[in-house]
Amino acid sequence: MSRSKEIILERLKSKIHDANQVDDISINTLNGWSKEEMIQKLSEKLKLSKAETFILPTTKMIDWLNEELPKRGIKNILSGNDIAKEISQSLTNKTKLIKYDNSYESFSEKLFNEIDASITRTVGAIAASGSVVLHPTSDEPRLMSLVPDIHIALVYEDHIYETFDQIISTQNWSENLPTNALLISGPSKTADIEQVLAYGVHGPKELIVLILTS
Repeated sequence: MSRSKEIILERLKSKIHDANQVDDISINTLNGWSKEEMIQKLSEKLKLSKAETFILPTTKMIDWLNEELPKRGIKNILSGNDIAKEISQSLTNKTKLIKYDNSYESFSEKLFNEIDASITRTVGAIAASGSVVLHPTSDEPRLMSLVPDIHIALVYEDHIYETFDQIISTQNWSENLPTNALLISGPSKTADIEQVLAYGVHGPKELIVLILTS
């Protein structure tokens, strides 16, 4: 073994902690935030990452869509079948609802060239980091939150958690591990060699999170 490999292995070994000394994250990082505090912290953290947040009753979601989508010049919006069933009869004719119900091969051109925005559900959100969590499915594939310029994510107040550890344990991911989980904290961003941030280069230019309350 070369000396360089030995050095790398030694460094890795030095980072391994005694399991008995590892603190219990689920105990030490929870602050006991109320539902209202978690909503507020989630909203604040998302805004710091250039996302937009709106806190509104679930019953007002359609009103928000009918008012805001035309105002933002969104002529069509992509959704999975589940959301389509919920909103298709209530959207005004100013916005066309497009269902993602075809294979990627037959839908890719429309997805990349014609879709103004998408709307997806989430499995929850993390208040401490300001992240929304998605488990892509065949009804709401991963590309729905990665390709359109505008991504609207629905977060229900009862599915907001303090930490990533808490959402994993509470939702029992160990028994039902998703094949793919996405943590999204804002519109896509990248940086050049001088670390100057640019937004919306490789994905959505806007992330809008609707925090829905009862």
